Amino acid sequence: MTKKQTRARVIKVYTEYINDPEKQIKEYKKLLKQAQESADLYYIGFVFHMLAVAYNMLGSKDKMLINSVKSLAVFEGTGDFEMIADAYITLGAAYYNQENYQLALANYDKAYSIIKKHRMGGTSRLAVLNNLAGVSNLMGDYRSGIRYLSECLKLSEKESPDRSPELLVYYTNLAESYMHLGEYQKAETILKDAQALSEKVTVISYICDYRLKYAAANYNLGDIKQGNKNFDTAMKLAEGAPDTYSDIEIFRDLTRLLLKNGDRERACKAVELLTEYGKNNSHTMVQLTVTGTLADYYRAVGDTERAVEYYERLAKLYETRTRELKQVQLNIHKSLKDADASISKLNKLILESEERADRDHMTGLLNHAAMLRIGDEFIETAAKKKEKIGVIFIDIDFFKKCNDTYGHAKGDEIIKEVARACQAEETDIIRFARYGGDEFLGVTCGLEDEAVADIARRICDRIRKADIPNKKNPNGKRVTLSVGIVNVAVTEKTDTIIQIANYADKAVYYSKKAGKNCIHFLEYGRTSVTGEDDPFVKIEF
Repeated sequence: MTKKQTRARVIKVYTEYINDPEKQIKEYKKLLKQAQESADLYYIGFVFHMLAVAYNMLGSKDKMLINSVKSLAVFEGTGDFEMIADAYITLGAAYYNQENYQLALANYDKAYSIIKKHRMGGTSRLAVLNNLAGVSNLMGDYRSGIRYLSECLKLSEKESPDRSPELLVYYTNLAESYMHLGEYQKAETILKDAQALSEKVTVISYICDYRLKYAAANYNLGDIKQGNKNFDTAMKLAEGAPDTYSDIEIFRDLTRLLLKNGDRERACKAVELLTEYGKNNSHTMVQLTVTGTLADYYRAVGDTERAVEYYERLAKLYETRTRELKQVQLNIHKSLKDADASISKLNKLILESEERADRDHMTGLLNHAAMLRIGDEFIETAAKKKEKIGVIFIDIDFFKKCNDTYGHAKGDEIIKEVARACQAEETDIIRFARYGGDEFLGVTCGLEDEAVADIARRICDRIRKADIPNKKNPNGKRVTLSVGIVNVAVTEKTDTIIQIANYADKAVYYSKKAGKNCIHFLEYGRTSVTGEDDPFVKIEF
């Protein structure tokens, strides 16, 4: 399948079961089995990628991490930089979910480096910039967050000016980064510029976040009237729907600002909404924000007893959080260990599949295509070391007549016998292939002329000793071979295996012309006493 067909097949599962991640996972596992059997790295990597997405939807952080690691490991073997970048983004998100923000940032950085190097735009660039900004801000690097968000805005306005919801989020987050740095005037200007944009957006959570942060900028600049207006608009949007906002820490900040302004009524509204949110979300980080805000609130309004109660809860939550962070690290270690084991198993399966694809099914030797690839690898090595490449071309004499006389089954046995004779010679620097029909090709790397000739001698000797009948062969009424050899240094005229094999083929032709059942060595580049180029030398065996 082409990459386009592969993507279409996998994405079809996502679109059909978009609201059912469990069903997606079940279907992806079926596709994964097909992908592994085909040894198609792109197919395998893309299924792992989508499995990570599905596990994220399901809330399974460890399995998201495992499949993200596998996806990246497989895609790195394809050289497909777009998918490698996406895999790094997904892995970054997996670490973010695990609350390992350093590793999240490292993976987003890697994705961004690839995206910049290959000048990629579109959703991948926007996604990684937004993620980089989010993690940078979370880790207190607000200047980097501002830089990433500014690029996000520029890219969004250039490529998709009609994407109002995303643009509003970028403007809101950019303003928040400036507020963290105490640059409230800059933040207010950015939010004011986004006013018209906010009126086009219908996503309540985006508008609510925008208004809350606008209110915070107003209060910090002493514009209480405008701050109250923005705060009240946000509260009205959030009434009866405590999950309509995504950033609960803004309520902590606003509660403090409102108490500072002496506005207990609005501070109480913020606390009530935050408390409601805390009842529906047990995550320790949420509880820390809620409990800390409530403790500060009750201390500020003079309710010491309740303030102490919440401070005691806060201390216990910090202990819980410390334990959780240790467990997070253990979970990441276990997930990566599991992923490494799975990747090793997967690599073994892929290598086995590739090995099968490289082999001639009858003889077990390399096939034509695999020999061309390995031959070129040998040439690259020989060129670096200034060594020679040898090619041994073998042809079974009178093979067609043998088939006609004894049948194709007997012909197959003869081919297998010759293959076994070749296999007996194979090492890391000597490889053989069934080149086609009754032709065999051997390639050597770094051997001297005599060593290459000795390989051919031994193969012919084994076939002679096998004494396989062929009454149509005048050379002893048995199966014999015609062999051609060449052993050359790598030059412009001998820098592909096809070029070198053509010279060996000339030597085979010379052996056949000389009566068959013999070996000839082509002394490439030499001139005989008769003035003939590239003379042929008979090798006795």
